[in-house]
Amino acid sequence: MVISTTVIGCTSAVIALGGFLFTRYREYKMDSTLLYKRISDLEAEQRLLKQQIDSMSKDQVLFETELKSVQNRLLDIDVKLSRILTLLEVKNEKH
Repeated sequence: MVISTTVIGCTSAVIALGGFLFTRYREYKMDSTLLYKRISDLEAEQRLLKQQIDSMSKDQVLFETELKSVQNRLLDIDVKLSRILTLLEVKNEKH
């Protein structure tokens, strides 16, 4: 009777420990699966952001080129306006 109670107690303890270990393993497995999924999502998002940054960088270079062109045109207009004003002043002085 004493031996059977000890065997039952030990068996219960082993089963409880096995259940606990299985539960911890299952939770760890779920956590690792979620973490791997999140890491892959973040890597995909990182690639997308890198593509967007590269695209924006190319757009910025194009924008700077266009801005320089506009600045040169404005400078040309300024020079032409200065000439026109000078001609008008000279014409005004003659009259």
